[in-house]
Amino acid sequence: MENLFGRWAEGRQASSRKASTSKKKTHKRKPTRRRLKPESLEARQLLAANIFQNDVLPQHLNDDGLVSQVDASSIIHRMNRQSQSGTTDSVRRRDHAHDEMMETSDEVDLPGDDTSDLPSDVPSETLEGLPTEYRSIDGSDNNLENTELGTAGTQLTRVADSDYADGISEPAGEDRPSAREISNLLATDEELISDRDLSAFVYVWGQFIDHDISRTPSGEESFDIEVPIGDEYFDPFGTGTETISLTRSTYDSETGVDSAREQINVITTWIDGSVIYGSDDATATALRTLSGGLLKTSEGDLLPFNNAETFPDGTLTMDNDAGIVPDDELFAAGDVRANENIELTAIQTLFVREHNRLAEEIAAADATLSDEEIYQQARAIVVAELQAITYNEWLPAVLGEDVLSDYQGYDSSVDPTIANEFSTAAFRFGHSLLGDDVEFLDNEGNEIAEELPLSQAFSNPEAVSENGIDSIIKYLAADPSSELDIQVVDSVRNFLFGPPGSGGFDLVSLNIQRGRDHGLSDYNTTRVAYGLDPVESFADITSDPDVQEKLEQLYGSVDDIDLWVGGLVEDHVEGGSVGETFQTIITDQFERLRDADRFWYENTFSGSALAEIQGTTLADIVERNTELTDLQDDVFFFSSSISGTVTTEASDRSVSNAKSRSNNSGTPEGVPGQIVQLVSDGEIVAETTTDADGQYSFDVQDGLRTGEYEVHVISQTDDVATTIAVEAVAITTGDVHLQNIDFSISVDDNDPTMDQDNSPKGFDHGSDSGPRSEPGPQSKSDQRSGLGQRPGIGSGNEQPGRGNQSLGHSLRPDLVDPFFSGRDDTFRNRSR
Repeated sequence: MENLFGRWAEGRQASSRKASTSKKKTHKRKPTRRRLKPESLEARQLLAANIFQNDVLPQHLNDDGLVSQVDASSIIHRMNRQSQSGTTDSVRRRDHAHDEMMETSDEVDLPGDDTSDLPSDVPSETLEGLPTEYRSIDGSDNNLENTELGTAGTQLTRVADSDYADGISEPAGEDRPSAREISNLLATDEELISDRDLSAFVYVWGQFIDHDISRTPSGEESFDIEVPIGDEYFDPFGTGTETISLTRSTYDSETGVDSAREQINVITTWIDGSVIYGSDDATATALRTLSGGLLKTSEGDLLPFNNAETFPDGTLTMDNDAGIVPDDELFAAGDVRANENIELTAIQTLFVREHNRLAEEIAAADATLSDEEIYQQARAIVVAELQAITYNEWLPAVLGEDVLSDYQGYDSSVDPTIANEFSTAAFRFGHSLLGDDVEFLDNEGNEIAEELPLSQAFSNPEAVSENGIDSIIKYLAADPSSELDIQVVDSVRNFLFGPPGSGGFDLVSLNIQRGRDHGLSDYNTTRVAYGLDPVESFADITSDPDVQEKLEQLYGSVDDIDLWVGGLVEDHVEGGSVGETFQTIITDQFERLRDADRFWYENTFSGSALAEIQGTTLADIVERNTELTDLQDDVFFFSSSISGTVTTEASDRSVSNAKSRSNNSGTPEGVPGQIVQLVSDGEIVAETTTDADGQYSFDVQDGLRTGEYEVHVISQTDDVATTIAVEAVAITTGDVHLQNIDFSISVDDNDPTMDQDNSPKGFDHGSDSGPRSEPGPQSKSDQRSGLGQRPGIGSGNEQPGRGNQSLGHSLRPDLVDPFFSGRDDTFRNRSR
């Protein structure tokens, strides 16, 4: 039954392959077509050699070389799934060319339209390669020698010794500057985007997984953050008495008196989907329909609302920090933080849909399974997907390729417990990746609703209900993240959960203060504890002289730096987006989480089931459960580009007397130093000049995002810039590389803007390229393109990794466009 699991993995093809529109949509399940029944095909006639292009493997055959009844049922079920998706043209299936086989517009119309006639005597064990034992909800009984290991409510561990001021419980760092003072000096946002082209998905997935493995709530003990006098946001009147309210974390009551205070992780340690299902049986049961293995949802296939109608036996506890809506209008999920921001809520919703999709497939394949069996099988697959995506896609994107050791199998001697250094410092790196707003995009990457400032995206389920999750998820894949550094956007540095004085908070200050609350050792001591060499100077930490100077001003010594600060200001390791210290801490934690987990997917799945899990990407999960079809293969990166060449038109007049770069044969020559602009909705996104060969390019660092654009070739005379050629293009995904967007222009010998070698006056031929405008700040608040449809858009040029056909244009009177009456050489790239 190799590809019964494969059918689950393919998902709702009818919905996932439908093109999105700019209209808001309500997510609805597609009507079920009439299904084949086992009686419709004789199982013994299904030969292995040619069923669905050899999808049946030799090990699935009976002794007579034919397929068993249950495998025949599986194949029939898969054929039914294919018939539902058959009307979609040009179906693109990721990494599985053999799946592009059933393209038909004919419905199968045979007797029977349900799955009740599937064999009733087939045990669930016949599902090849799936687990036969399932993990507990509360994390217990994973390690059979220590059944409480990894359960909810256990202490965090430490790698470095605690550094409480009194050795027991008083916060560390009493001689260090105020956390807010450090935030003001080091973390003011310059809004740079990731130099490795990480997408916004990196932050959200990190938060999603963080909420699956760690939560340490705050208690009642006050530990306010001192605000510097005259702070622009928190003490504008210079009173010198303002503070930012904070309470200390809860801790094990048996510590903090005779031994160092130790904080508690109130959820399960394992990557086990507790963020979806909960960390206790009561929550897990409340979230279930208790029928068909399904989880509860609300209208639009969204998360269930946390009200008495949905939970008549008592609503769940859900955080509502911003207080935008009443508690009973929050969504409910396995983790109390599910409403923290709308991007996180979208991912929570995505995996509830994935669970329910799998449950429906499992139930359809075997009618004998109980609600509990269906639920546990679907849950096991979802957890395996979470693990595979995290380790195969997300961690390499953040840490670099091949950083984690190879998996050697389950090791009961390994302790998975979450390290305080990890949860309180290193795994908070994602706060640096945030942008200042959230956008809502259609399938092609165009804006379909007004962007929402990030400060208004917290605890705001209404925004999810109004816009659905598709437009949010497309934005996450279509927008580059901020650079991973110490810089943090104002939305969370000054306006987290509201304006200052009205719930406003500084996330940077919180991270620093929380490290002191937990008694974390300083940066250098922690490095040594993790087996790294101590640094001896600020230059050993960062090559940025400005940051070196600020660190020295704040701390005075490399031996007194807060761990979160030191880790974020470090130069990045080669091929990664974090420094050596955070890379080491994160690697240690995720290796222990993997190796200590008896239910780790590579330890419990096998055969075709394991292969399907290994081949599943986050993009696959999205396309199975939304209307989105245009996503890059790896949604954790956004790296699109546009490039081409500007050449002279091959004519006697333009080249006969030209020198240097032209010849007498009439062959087009590259025009160096030619101004080329990237334009969106009449706004200049970026500007460059062609290099010595007439070539130009625009990429993410220039402000390129998804959407519709025009590439303009500009003629500059004195202070007047005139568009002399235009080409419309579209970027629909994060891996589109439009090449050969070429232009052919006439060069008049008498043109006062041109030298005799066909280059603009003043162009320096000693350089490989002409002057290029300095890139401006890459924030995330500009509007997306709204250009109307033009010839060439959507004509195939946007295929990922492929260049389009040459799109050269000669200068014609109808292309001359006095759009710009002048040009500002100090323009900035469009930022978002």
